[in-house]
Amino acid sequence: MKSKLNRGFENFFYRAFIIVITLGFLLFFTSKLWLYDDNPIKQTPFNRDIAGLEQTTLVLKKWHYNPDKLLMEVMLETKHTGADQVKPTFAFAAKASQTLEVYPVKIVYQQNNQYVLHISQVPEDYKVIGVFVKELRDPKILESAARDQLLAEKGSIDESIELELPKPKEKIIVGDYREIQLDKTLDVKTESAYQVEFISLEIAQIDRQITTLETQQLPLQDEIISSIKNEITQLESELVYKTDDEKDGVQQQIAKKKVAIENVLEKQEQYEQRIEELQQKRVKLLEKIEKIHEGKQF
Repeated sequence: MKSKLNRGFENFFYRAFIIVITLGFLLFFTSKLWLYDDNPIKQTPFNRDIAGLEQTTLVLKKWHYNPDKLLMEVMLETKHTGADQVKPTFAFAAKASQTLEVYPVKIVYQQNNQYVLHISQVPEDYKVIGVFVKELRDPKILESAARDQLLAEKGSIDESIELELPKPKEKIIVGDYREIQLDKTLDVKTESAYQVEFISLEIAQIDRQITTLETQQLPLQDEIISSIKNEITQLESELVYKTDDEKDGVQQQIAKKKVAIENVLEKQEQYEQRIEELQQKRVKLLEKIEKIHEGKQF
């Protein structure tokens, strides 16, 4: 009887021990999903101009992570905003912010000003990743600029002097695990698929702009006009109680407010024109996607 009780207790103890260990592992490996992180989010904003390079403005379009493949995908656009006649090229690197561990980076798609980077071997417990974008300007342009500067400073150039060229500028784009989207379907795509994805992101941005104009900006102008009209009505009702000199002052106020209404109506018209332009651009982008699906190249 005692032996059976002991065996029962031991079985219960082992089962409880296994359950506790299993729960411990689950809690550890899924902690990012349920633990509250009160550290400031360090994510570089999406769809905004990122300054910091000499000749280029960067735009972060998308950042996804596939935990099954330990793979990240970063989509970037570059805008040539400098004076160099030759556009710079770029080198990319990725590093963890806390451990400084370096992860392999590969350009899987590059067309015109669009880049898709794949960062591999990123562990599931990552927190913040930095993508280092190094701007590589044309050496001949740098040499020419250095010669011009030397000539301006000294009036002549000694050909034996080795020119000191500036080091490449570097900008760090930061990804925070709380802002990077999980995507278990993430993998290398075809060139046409990346083309469509960039266009789709542009369409989504256009949709957001149209929504902002239609639901916020235009109604705001209506509210401003209504408010000014109420003020005009109030001023007009006070005219009966004013002296002739005071009436002149009130009439001037009313005239200014009517001009203000015209200015608001003009701004409203500009917003409506902008909505129309965005809608037309959206149609053209959808047509472009159709042509890509038909196999036509751009």
